[in-house]
Amino acid sequence: MITDEKENLLSINVSGYEGPLDLLIDLSKKQKVDITKVSIFELAEQYLKFINNNIHRLNLSADYLVMASFLAFLKSKMLLPDDEIDTISNIEGDLTKRLAHYSAIKAATKKLEDLPRLGKDFFIRKSKSEFYISNKTVINVSLNDLFDNYLSIYKKQEKINLQFKKNRYFSIEDGMKWMKSIYLLKDKEWKEIFDFLPLKINDLKMKKSAIMSLILATLTMAKDGKLEIIQKSVYNKIFVKLKDKNEI
Repeated sequence: MITDEKENLLSINVSGYEGPLDLLIDLSKKQKVDITKVSIFELAEQYLKFINNNIHRLNLSADYLVMASFLAFLKSKMLLPDDEIDTISNIEGDLTKRLAHYSAIKAATKKLEDLPRLGKDFFIRKSKSEFYISNKTVINVSLNDLFDNYLSIYKKQEKINLQFKKNRYFSIEDGMKWMKSIYLLKDKEWKEIFDFLPLKINDLKMKKSAIMSLILATLTMAKDGKLEIIQKSVYNKIFVKLKDKNEI
C-alpha cells in the first residue's frame, strides 16, 4: 500500500490493490480530506506521476493504464478555456461519485467479511433439542442369546488338563546289559555289534535310541579293556570280541 519513504515521496505497491479505483481511493485518503471533496486534478497528477515512475519497474495491468489515460484526458480538459468547464465538472463529479460508491462498497465488504461465519466461527447443533435421559434398563435379548452367552463364559472358565506323553529312551546301562551276552559265547570270534540289539523294537525313534545306547556301551567296555573293536573302513560293519582273561 502507500508509504512515505521520504518527505513528499509516494511509494505504492500495485500488487496490493484489486484495481485502479483502489489506488485512487488510497491516493485520496493521502490528502486527508472527504472523498467527495477531493481535488480530482491533484489526484490525477499523483496517479499519473506514479504510473510514469513505475511503468518500467512494475508489471501494470491494462486497467491501470486505461485509468491513467482517462485521468490524463481529464487533466488536459481541466486546462482548457472556461467554455468547457461545465463538461469537465460533470466528468469530475461523476468520477468523484464513483470513488465514493466504490469506497462504500469496500467498507461494506469488509464488514461482511468480519461477520461470524457458519462452519468457521459458529456451528449448528445437529442433535434434536427434544431428548430425555432414562435410567430404566431394557434387556432386548432372547432365551437362546442368554444360553449362548452362558456357555461362552463357562467354556472360558473350564480348566484344561494337559498331559505330556513321556517317551522312554534307552540308556548306556541298557546297552551294557545287551553286550553282556557276549560273555556267554564259547568261542572268542568277531561278532557284528548289531547282533546284540534286541529284536522286538518296531518304533523307529526307539530303534535309533537302542543303536546309540549299544555303541556307547561298546565304547565304554573297550575303554575299560574288556572288548576289542574293529572296522575296516568308514561305513563298514563294526565287529567286537572279548579280550583274553575277561569274566562275566
